[in-house]
Amino acid sequence: MKPLWQVVRDLEFAYKKGRLTPTFLDYYAEQNGERISALYALCAKNFLDVEHEIGRNDHIATERSRGVDQRAVEQALEAEARVLHQELRQARDDGRPYYLRKPTKNAQFIKKAGS
Repeated sequence: MKPLWQVVRDLEFAYKKGRLTPTFLDYYAEQNGERISALYALCAKNFLDVEHEIGRNDHIATERSRGVDQRAVEQALEAEARVLHQELRQARDDGRPYYLRKPTKNAQFIKKAGS
């Protein structure tokens, strides 16, 4: 294992030459007895971008093109709102404020039986 400053120097040299790729990191880790995750962490800490290789880390190229499924988010929010409105309606029918009807460990009122 090399000293930390030498590893960072080698990574910076490969970055400046445009050879800092996942294959380079695999080879470097195998030759010098380093952990690959540690090399990626050093690259991130020193602001060295690992270049994209076809067939390797493809998720980086595609994750920016993907977006949030807006329809799924809206459906989840509507379902949550429906449940909340139902609970609020039940609380209003009971005559007590909603926060007093919530089933908590330290409830101030016990729910009446039969209602």
